[in-house]
Amino acid sequence: MKRLSVLLAGAAMLLSSGALQAHVSAKCTDAPREQWLHILDMQKKIVNEHGFAIKKFQVAGTCYEIYGWGLSKDGKKFEEIEAYFDPVTGALVKKKIRD
Repeated sequence: MKRLSVLLAGAAMLLSSGALQAHVSAKCTDAPREQWLHILDMQKKIVNEHGFAIKKFQVAGTCYEIYGWGLSKDGKKFEEIEAYFDPVTGALVKKKIRD
């Protein structure tokens, strides 16, 4: 019983510290959420200004994150991407091509 209590306490500490939260490989802002662009405004910006097609949109840590498609550097084909955006300015912070 004591061992179970120790395990539960350890799990609670990990959860509260964020150690088990989704992996986020970018830091986008320190601004409070009240200053973030509305989700729909951000999605419009991603499509219209950055030219990405959105498959999945989510909040990841201090970023808006998408999984979707974008044109390759040469502009000739679509690539599956994972991208992180500053939720206050809408700026692209990080983009990686998915396999």
